[in-house]
Amino acid sequence: MKHPFKSLFVLLLSTGFLAFTSSCSKDDPEPEVPQEEIGSATLTFTEVEWHDDHAHDLEDPEIVEVTFDEDGLPPVGVHLHLDAGKTYRLTLSATDFVGREGAEQEFLDDSDIHQIFFLGAPEGVLDYQYADADNKQVGVTGYLHVLKPSDSFTFNVVLRHLNEGVKANITPDDWNNPNYTQFSGVNDLDLNVEIHVVDGDHDDHDHE
Repeated sequence: MKHPFKSLFVLLLSTGFLAFTSSCSKDDPEPEVPQEEIGSATLTFTEVEWHDDHAHDLEDPEIVEVTFDEDGLPPVGVHLHLDAGKTYRLTLSATDFVGREGAEQEFLDDSDIHQIFFLGAPEGVLDYQYADADNKQVGVTGYLHVLKPSDSFTFNVVLRHLNEGVKANITPDDWNNPNYTQFSGVNDLDLNVEIHVVDGDHDDHDHE
C-alpha cells in the first residue's frame, strides 16, 4: 500500500523542480548570435601627410565623407572629389539594423573571414595600404594614395564574407583585384559612389 503523504511529497517536489527550471530558462536566455545585418555604412576620406611608410595627422585636414543606406545606396546625385598627389586615411564605419554605431568592429573581430576590396579606379590612379590595428588587414582602416588625376569613375567598395580558410590565399596586393570572387564567399557590403580625381585643390569636394 502506498503512503499518501509520500505521494504528495513527490508531487510537490516535481512541481517545484519544473517551476525552478522554467524560472532559470526565463532569467538566463541564450545570448544572441550577431547576424551582420548592416543598417548604414559610411566611407570617410581624411587627408593625412604621408612620410615614406607612415602618416601624420594634419591640424586642418580635408575630409570627404559619404553615407550609404541599408540598401548600399549613397544620396542621390552624390559626387566626390579627391585631390591628386594627396593621401587619405580611408575608414569604413557602420551601424547595425537598429542604428547602433560600431558594427564595423565585428568585421575586425572576425578578421580571418572578412576582407574589403577597393575597385573601379582606372589603372595607376590609386594605391592602397591596409592599416587595421594588429595587422588584421581587413580594410576597415587604410591609406588611399591618390597618384594622378582622372575622369570620374565608380568607386566600388566590397566587404567580402569569406569561406573558412580562404583568407590565407589573399595578399595585400589583392586590394583591387577585379577577380575577387575567386576568393569564395558572399558580400556583406557592396557600395558604389562616383569619384572624380582633380589636379590640385578643389573647393567643392562633396556635393549632390
